[in-house]
Amino acid sequence: MDVAIRSGRGIGLLAVLLTLLIAGCGGEKPVKVGIESNFRPFTYTENGESKGFEVELWRAIAQKANLPYELVPMTQGELNKAVKSGQVDMAIAGMTVNKARKDNFAFSDPYFQTGLVLLTASDNEEIKSKDDLKGKIIGTKSGSTSYIYAGGIQGTQEVRGYPDISDAYTDLKNKKLDAVIFDERNVHHFLQNDGEGKVKMVGEVLNKESYAVVTKKKNKHLGRINSAIEALGKDGTYEALYVKWFGSKPKKLPGQ
Repeated sequence: MDVAIRSGRGIGLLAVLLTLLIAGCGGEKPVKVGIESNFRPFTYTENGESKGFEVELWRAIAQKANLPYELVPMTQGELNKAVKSGQVDMAIAGMTVNKARKDNFAFSDPYFQTGLVLLTASDNEEIKSKDDLKGKIIGTKSGSTSYIYAGGIQGTQEVRGYPDISDAYTDLKNKKLDAVIFDERNVHHFLQNDGEGKVKMVGEVLNKESYAVVTKKKNKHLGRINSAIEALGKDGTYEALYVKWFGSKPKKLPGQ
C-alpha cells in the first residue's frame, strides 16, 4: 500500500514538472532553425557542436522572444530548399536580403551589414579590382549571392561554384583559380586563420549586403524575432557578440 502511494505521488510530481516545463516554453513546439555547417565565423559545426556568431545571436534572440528551438546544420545549397519545403521553419546562416528571395520568402529585420570582396594570390600583381577579371577563372560558393554577382561580371573565362567555400580558398592557394569573390567577414576569417600568406584581398567592397533571418511567407514568429533583434541592439548584447567574433565594434547596430 505504501509503495503504491509513493509510486502515485512520483507520477503526480512528474506530471506537474512536465506541465511547468511546457508552460515555461509557452506551450510551443520548438521551431527548427537551419544553420550552415561551415560558414565561419557565422555558423559552423565543430566536434558535433554548433558554434559561431549567428548561433550565439540566435540563442539571444530566442531567449528574448521566449521561443523554443532546435538547430539543424546543413549546407548552403540545402538551406533555401529546406525553408521552402518546411523541413525547417527558418534559417539564420548569412542569408542575404534581395528581391529574388523576397518573392519567395519572408525576412526579419536585418541584423548584419557586410559586402562582397575580391581575393587573389599574394604574388598576383595583375588583379587589383573586378575590372581586371577579364579572361580569369573566379571561384565562389554555389547558390550564393556572390555566385550571382560573379556571373554578372563581363568577360570572365569561368565562374566555378563550390558547395563549400573552403574548397574555393584551397584552389586559390594552389593557383587553380585566379580569384575568389565572397563575403567580407568570411574572407577576413580565412586570411587570419588559413590564408598562410598565400592570398590577399584587393580592391574595394564590391557589393554591400544585409543578412536577416529567412522564413516562409506569413511566419507567425517574425514580429517577436524583430522585437528581440531590436532589443539586443539596444541592451549591448549585439555589440558584445560582434566584438567577440569579429574583434571590433559594429559600424551599425540593428535598427539604425
